[in-house]
Amino acid sequence: MTRKRALLDTNILTAFLKGRARVVAQMEQHLDSVGRPSISIITYYELLRGLKELGSARRLTEFEELVDHLHVRLVALRVAEMASDLYVELRQRGQPLEDADILIAATALAYDLVLVTDNEQHFQRIKKLKLENWLHES
Repeated sequence: MTRKRALLDTNILTAFLKGRARVVAQMEQHLDSVGRPSISIITYYELLRGLKELGSARRLTEFEELVDHLHVRLVALRVAEMASDLYVELRQRGQPLEDADILIAATALAYDLVLVTDNEQHFQRIKKLKLENWLHES
């Protein structure tokens, strides 16, 4: 695996919170070699809403404690600009993505991060985006 700063997609962060051994090991390696990974504010929102819907105070506390060890990347102007370009490009090619995914991808591109996701096929539509999958061998 490439040792480049990572932006964790929602499905990878969910797998980490569930204690998936491969993801936990990759997270530890990343912390040792590169430092704290990042998440998009979109991923933060997606996980927060899911955990609140479950109503588990313990899991919500675990998530908030984890977030203290991550960089949460906001949707800055350059992210929004890149996302709008990606949106137009994908629509013109007839390969649209949901806005949340476009914003996550644009965050990775804007901050020069590799997007760590279990949805590689989905994000491969964005040619400039570097991808890794910590759940499966690449």
